[in-house]
Amino acid sequence: MAWIRGVAAVAAMMLVGGCAGIAGQAQPQLGAQPKVAHPTDRDENAVLAGLRKLDACALLAGGPPVPVGPHACSAGGVMAAVGMDSDFGRRWGMNPTTIGGTKAYWDSGEAGCQMDIPVSFKWAVYLRTGASDKNCDKLRAAAATAIAKLGNPDAVAVPASRPFANWDGCTLLEKALGGFDAKTKLRHDLVDSRFDTCGVGESPAQDGTIDITYATDPLSGNIPTRRQVGDKTAAISTGGGACTVLWGAGPSGSDQEHDTVEIDVRGRTCDAAVALAVKAQQVLAGPPPSNDKPQRPLLYGTNDPDSAAAGACVDFQHGDVDCEPYQPITLPSSFADWFAGSDQKSISCAISVDAVREVYGDAFKPVLQGDFCYYVEPTHAVLLRIDVSKQFRPGDYGNRPDLYANVQTTTVSGKQAKTFTDSFKAAKPAAPTYHEYDVYVSPFNDLAKDGMITGQAEATVPRGGDVTKPMDVSRLHDLDRVMAKIIAKYVP
Repeated sequence: MAWIRGVAAVAAMMLVGGCAGIAGQAQPQLGAQPKVAHPTDRDENAVLAGLRKLDACALLAGGPPVPVGPHACSAGGVMAAVGMDSDFGRRWGMNPTTIGGTKAYWDSGEAGCQMDIPVSFKWAVYLRTGASDKNCDKLRAAAATAIAKLGNPDAVAVPASRPFANWDGCTLLEKALGGFDAKTKLRHDLVDSRFDTCGVGESPAQDGTIDITYATDPLSGNIPTRRQVGDKTAAISTGGGACTVLWGAGPSGSDQEHDTVEIDVRGRTCDAAVALAVKAQQVLAGPPPSNDKPQRPLLYGTNDPDSAAAGACVDFQHGDVDCEPYQPITLPSSFADWFAGSDQKSISCAISVDAVREVYGDAFKPVLQGDFCYYVEPTHAVLLRIDVSKQFRPGDYGNRPDLYANVQTTTVSGKQAKTFTDSFKAAKPAAPTYHEYDVYVSPFNDLAKDGMITGQAEATVPRGGDVTKPMDVSRLHDLDRVMAKIIAKYVP
C-alpha cells in the first residue's frame, strides 16, 4: 500500500513543555496514550464443557431432527451446530443483530443464510439454511427458538445415547498427540460439525487431523485397501499429500444416510496416520473430558463484550490485536512544536478528529493501530487513515503506474499536494477502477522536501456484503474536504 512509510519510526519523542522536570523522572511524551483495559475471554475449558453438554437437535423445531454428527443436527431445512470456530475476523464481516436480548451475527450468500450466536471470543452456536434457501427470516425464527432454549442450557442437554457427544475434536486430538506444541495452530475441517473435527495446521513439530461425523458405513462398497488398525478394520487411502485412515465406530442412532459413526484420521504419511488412529482409539476407550463446570451463562447480552477489542476497535478489521481507542490530547499551539513529535501516531488523530467528524459524521471513530490513526464506522464500508510524518517526501508517492492512477499535482489550502488512487485494472464494466484515494500534502509547500500530512480513504466490503459486487467509492473524495480543514487549521 502507498501508506507504508518504509523504515521504522524514530524512537525519540518530543517532551511536553520546556521545563526540565524532576531529576530522575521522565517527562510524559507528547501524545502519549494511557493504557486501556481490554475485555478478557471466558475460561476455555468451561466453554468447551458447556458446548459438549448441548444437544444441537433440541435447539431446532419444524421437523424430525436428524443428527449428522455428535454436535450437529438438521431439522426443517435448518442446520444447527453447537460449536463453530467464530473469531473476531469472522464476526467483523457479518451483520450484528440482537435477538431476545442476545448478541448474534448473520449473513447470506452462496451458502445460504447463516448465524453465529457467540458463547466466547472464539466459539459460537451456529445455524444455517441450505445453500439454495436464501430465506433469512426462516433462519431468524430458528435462532429465536434456539436462543430462548439456550437461556436454560441444562434443559437442552445432549442425551447419553448420542455417540461421542462427550468429546470435542480438539480435546480428542490433544490427548491423542500427548498435548499441543506451543506454536501449533488448530484448524476445523467439517462444515456441519466443526466442533467434532480438529487438525494441526502447518506445524513442523506435530501432524494430524481427526474428524468424527455420522455417515454411512465407510467399509461398504469397493475399498481398495483394508487394514487392521488397532482394534478396528479401517480403509486406508492417499491423496492430496496426506494419508487417511477411516473406520466405523458403531451405530449413530441417526437416519439411514447417517447411521454410522465415522472416524477419519489423517497424517502426512500413512505411518503417522495409523499411529495417530491407534492413539485416538485408546483415548476414546478411556474416560471423556469433564463437563462438571460448564460455562454459565452461555449467551452474551446486547452490551456484553464478545471480543478483546476495546471501544471503537470493534469496528477495525484487526481490532482485537494491537488496536487502541484514541484518547484526546492537547497539542502545542506552535506547528513546529507538534510537528516535531509527529512520530507519535496519536498526533495524527489529534489534528484530524474535528475535520473527520464535520465531513464524515459522528459515526466515524478514531483508533490507533500500527503506525497510523484510523477512522472506523459500524457498517465497515469506508475506512480512513491519517498520518503525519517528518521523514518522508510526499512527491515520492504514487509514482508507479502499475499500482496507481489518476495522479494529480494540486494544492490543499495553499500547500502543494499530490493526489492519486490505486488501480484496479480487472474491474468489470461500469464498476469503479479503484477503491482507495490518497491525498499527500507538504506542510512546507514543497513536495520534494521531507515532511508530509497524508490521508487515505478506502472503500471496503460492508458487513454482510457481497464480495462479488462493486464497492461504493462515492464518499472517498470527501477526503479532500477533510485534508483542506486540517491544513487550514494546523499548518501556517
